[in-house]
Amino acid sequence: MAIYLEMPRLDKEFPFRILVNDGNILTTPHWHRELELIYVTKGTITLGINDQPYTLSEGGIVFINSGDIHYVLASPGSERLVYQFDFSFFSSVSTEEADISHSFPDIFPLSIHWSEEDQKKVREILENVYLENRERHPGYQYVIKSAIFQLAVLFIRKLPKRENRKVQEINGIKNNEILEKLDQVFRYVENRYQQHISLQDAASEVGYSPFYFTRFFKKNTGKTFITFLNDYRIDKAKWLLINSDKNVSQIISEVGFESDKTFYRLFKNSLMLSPLEYRKKMSIN
Repeated sequence: MAIYLEMPRLDKEFPFRILVNDGNILTTPHWHRELELIYVTKGTITLGINDQPYTLSEGGIVFINSGDIHYVLASPGSERLVYQFDFSFFSSVSTEEADISHSFPDIFPLSIHWSEEDQKKVREILENVYLENRERHPGYQYVIKSAIFQLAVLFIRKLPKRENRKVQEINGIKNNEILEKLDQVFRYVENRYQQHISLQDAASEVGYSPFYFTRFFKKNTGKTFITFLNDYRIDKAKWLLINSDKNVSQIISEVGFESDKTFYRLFKNSLMLSPLEYRKKMSIN
């Protein structure tokens, strides 16, 4: 399976979300800038982090650092809560001593390495955050942010650390550089997808030759740049089909496809439906 970069859609004003995944949901190898915690609430799951496989049972927690490559295999009968948040959550604390990006890479990721007391504290915090996020009473965002800060303090002060710091720092620097370049490409596509974009255009945007950019993009996203661009445009078209009354020809032009034939072929390959069949199906649902 290809390794790809995931870009969680987090609110810029409140960069946090919780997903509830049942055991039938398989997540293929991927990585992202955001921090992630997985809390198993039912059954047992099998996952991997940086080529190391693990098994985690009910009540177990795993911490996934920014840039870690990870996956979760299908685990029927299980359920897990997935918490994702961005480093910007901690932007109000900018001192070197409080920089959690220096502390998180060293933590043993699985809760089986933590003390019973610390496991219990983390579970209580995660369960409280889940309830606050679900019920959303006035001020819930303050409660969640406070809880995330509590987790950060607990991680920094209490959880056991690994000693292979030097290798992790090198990998962290490398991943940050890759993320910055990919973010630059994604922003470029987001701002220009309605216009003509060539491979040369994208490569020039990040200062790479087309040959190097082709290899770089495929290695770090699992797909070619043109495939990514077409997928992005198809996603925009899907949204317009559901949320507007525009006809298909208008939508094709608006999302940047220069060929109707190419759009119809890619749309059908992606969804096994024509655009109008998709619109009809989604309106019924």
